[in-house]
This record gives sequence, structure tokens and C-alpha cells, in this order.
Amino acid sequence: MSGISPSASKRNMSYYRTFNSYLREIFGERVYRVPLDAGFTCPNRDGTKVFGGCTFCDERGSGAPTIKTALSIKNQLETGIARIRHRFKAHKFLAYFQAFTNTYAPEGILKELYDVGLDHPDVVGLCIGTRPDCLDENILDLLSVYHERTFLFLEVGVQTIHNRTLEAINRGHTAEEFFDAVERAKKRNFRLATHLIFGLPGESEADMMETVRAIAPLKLEALKIHQLCIYKGTPMEADYLAGRLPLLEEDQYVRLVADALELIPEETVIMRLVAEGSRDEIIAPEWCFEKDRIMQKIEAELERRGTKQGSRYAELAVKA
Repeated sequence: MSGISPSASKRNMSYYRTFNSYLREIFGERVYRVPLDAGFTCPNRDGTKVFGGCTFCDERGSGAPTIKTALSIKNQLETGIARIRHRFKAHKFLAYFQAFTNTYAPEGILKELYDVGLDHPDVVGLCIGTRPDCLDENILDLLSVYHERTFLFLEVGVQTIHNRTLEAINRGHTAEEFFDAVERAKKRNFRLATHLIFGLPGESEADMMETVRAIAPLKLEALKIHQLCIYKGTPMEADYLAGRLPLLEEDQYVRLVADALELIPEETVIMRLVAEGSRDEIIAPEWCFEKDRIMQKIEAELERRGTKQGSRYAELAVKA
């Protein structure tokens, strides 16, 4: 792996389209997401599908550690805005319903929560994280109202398109359900994002790239990619500590992300390329605590190759 060049160390974002730049294009300034936990669960946690949740997911349901779950949504939002405003002098915010499955409730309850999220005068839109099996037509009807009313971003997690892996990690849905949900949501012109995890149990590099090749032609508005992290208290922690779950090496991950970016349409917004967390919650990989350094290495790898996001996307169109 080559060293980090001076130009890469300056974080030249021309290598890919960032979420920050995308939001600036729309709102004219930096916009910050305020993570919220509305008290939802997931159908693979409560027994509707299966029990226990995703094997990589901790008790926060992928919620941010800054969320004060004891507070109401209104108070979470006010506290989060105050914290971000103080740190970054921010003026505009998105209410980010992040933890667990944020469309997994009756429409009346969802409407009440989403309305609270929009009630703050400095909130300019909603981000809603969910699963493909929790987007029935009645839920999409409700989301359509907010899509017309405000800036709405719908994040539909999938992680991988391989059903054997989805079953192994206890997702409780199939890849086919994901593609169906995306097709139905795209008919309503929603801004859509999905999440991919590299390094899931049993997946080869070819498997990971197959997922990217399947997702890229969908031309979703945005994409999150991150490495598998081992969170404390999860089923994966036991497998990792027992030596049954190897993790991606740092340089391997950097190379895979560069490979993926080359295949992703240049207009797709890249919301995340590296997962991060604290040592209080994550036990491995060690390099996940150095997000900025890994990001620099990804950019340096693209610079070394002379490529950027979308450089090889035409290959997918030709093969199709």
C-alpha cells in the first residue's frame, strides 16, 4: 500500500460525492443530522420474524451513543441541536430517526413522531432509517406526505444481496424483499439510501463486489459502506473471541472500498465509507478507531490508481 500523498491528506473530495457537499447544494450551508431513538424495535428482534436482531447489532439498535434514550423525541432533538450548535455553530438540522426500524409501527404513531421531529424551527427535513420488510404500501403512502411536505431521506438497510448471509446474520428478510421495496419506493420518487457492510461472515471479496454490482445500477440517491465492527454484547462478539470470525485487514478494506467506489455512479451520494465508534462499545477491528486516517488511505489509493467514483460504472452497463 502506498503512503498518503500530500494532496490526499488535504481530503480532496473530488474522488467521490460527499453527503455534506450534497446538502450544501440543496440548503446553501452545512446541515447536521441529529440522531434520535423513538423507542422502536425490529421484526427480527420481537419475534415477528425471528428473535435477537441482527447478529452484528448491539442493544442500541445501531443508534448513536450520543442519543439520550431516556428523553422524549422532542427533548432528544432539542438536546442534540444544542450540542451540535455549540460545537459547530450550526443553523440547520435534519431529524434522523436512526435507532432500530423507524417505520415499524402503526401510521398514527409514526405520524405523531415524525411531526415532532419537524416541529423545531431549525429542522429542515427528516432522515428515516428502516428495513425493506417494513415498507408496506400504507407506510409508503404516509412517507409520501412527508416527501411532498419537506426534505425526506429514506435509508433502507440491506448490508448484502446474498440470502445465505442475510440468514446467517439473522436479518429476517431476503434480498428480493429489498429490491421490491426499492422498486416501489422509487415509483414515488423518494430520496433513497442503503447500507452495505464489507466483511460479513463467510463472504469473499467476490461476494462483496457482487453486492456492489447489484446495488450500483439501482442508482439510489445515496449509499453507506462500512467495515464489519464487533460490538460488545452481540452474538458476533462470541464468534470473534472464539476465533470463528476473521475480520478484514485495514489495507484489504481500503482496496475493497476503492474498488466499490469505481463501480458506483458518480452522482450517487456517499454518506459513509468507514464505521467508527468508541472503545467502550467496539472491540475490533483496531483500525476502526482511526477513521480520518483510513479515509485518507482510501483517497490515496484512488489517487494512486488515477481513478474516482464512477470510473468503472460503464462496465456494468456494458455487461447488462
